[in-house]
Amino acid sequence: MKNSTSLTTSIFNLIRPEVTDHLAYRNFINSLRSRYTKDAYSIYLNRFLNLPQYKNKTLDEILQTNPKELEADIIEHLIFMKDNEGLSHSSLSLFLAALSHFFTINDVLINRKKISKFIGEHENKQEYRPYNLDEISKLLSLQDERGRVCVLLMASTGMRVGALPHIRLKHLKRWNIANTTKDFIYQITVYGNSPKSKYLTFCTPETAKAIDEYLDMRKRHGESSLKIDENGNWIPGDTALIIRQFNKQLNTALYSSKTSILPSSITEKVIIHKLHQLGIREKIHTTETMSQKEAPKIRHELHPCHSLRIFAITQMQRAKVDKTIREMLVGHSTGLDKVYYKPQDEEILQEYLKAVDLLTISNEHRLQKQVDYYKERESDLSRMSFELAEIREKLGI
Repeated sequence: MKNSTSLTTSIFNLIRPEVTDHLAYRNFINSLRSRYTKDAYSIYLNRFLNLPQYKNKTLDEILQTNPKELEADIIEHLIFMKDNEGLSHSSLSLFLAALSHFFTINDVLINRKKISKFIGEHENKQEYRPYNLDEISKLLSLQDERGRVCVLLMASTGMRVGALPHIRLKHLKRWNIANTTKDFIYQITVYGNSPKSKYLTFCTPETAKAIDEYLDMRKRHGESSLKIDENGNWIPGDTALIIRQFNKQLNTALYSSKTSILPSSITEKVIIHKLHQLGIREKIHTTETMSQKEAPKIRHELHPCHSLRIFAITQMQRAKVDKTIREMLVGHSTGLDKVYYKPQDEEILQEYLKAVDLLTISNEHRLQKQVDYYKERESDLSRMSFELAEIREKLGI
């Protein structure tokens, strides 16, 4: 059967055909909005349906099971996931949310409030620190053009790694700053296709330059449709900003346009690999006879991607960016301010520019600003010297 549920194909194929063909499953999946929610909920529902007591039952038989029996089985498996697999509070909550939605949408009432008592309290098991400039600089030194864009976008905007695959060229708007075409940044619409999650942010000139270099490279190696319009923005608008790699020698993409988007999971794995190379993150060493579950757990204080977000937010705080605008720039909820405070894009940009120096990784930008400052001072001094000479001439001194 054709996947008509907007699930990722690999996840759709995990589920038994008799399940995906059933009206109860279609009710479940089609009542969810986000593709990512559909994927996550389907994974946990499939896990439940593959429990020994349900594996050989049809959906009709499962839906006719006594709700108290369903509740008992869900509670038992929650405890197993928590105690035996060490799954996080968020994973357990997602498991319960998926099952609760499935049964509720199919008119089977289970006591979610009672079941949730067995999830336990939310514990922040890991507090991550931000990257420092030296670490990001070293990380960038090992990246190709695409990797530089990914790292710099997260470091300069604070966007989540999960937002990267959603960015299309139409979500980039060029802004020239300092009344020149040399210095420019991009205004970026994050989660542009989601009315609920969409927000605007900006990137540094360093990041904007990296984006242009990456797109120029793709154009040189065969992506001939890429162009810059009269406003300095890249087109075609529906083209993904971050794509899977292609063969530079043959000038051909290794993937079709439909599968070319780079998943955030790969971005994270690439960064982890680079951190191992740099010795910044300790690598877990396993033996041939050791399973993944038996491998020792290492709590890393540096998250490969989220620590870049922490870096961006920390630098904005240090630059004293307006708190409400800072929350807007990183996609945080601003409460009532979202309803009553509607700053113009120019206002948001001016606040963001306060943090540009602190968000810039390379010293080149800061050094160039110093050069420009001293050139301006030199020009001012020359003008003052000329004016002083004129005054002396008039006074006959």
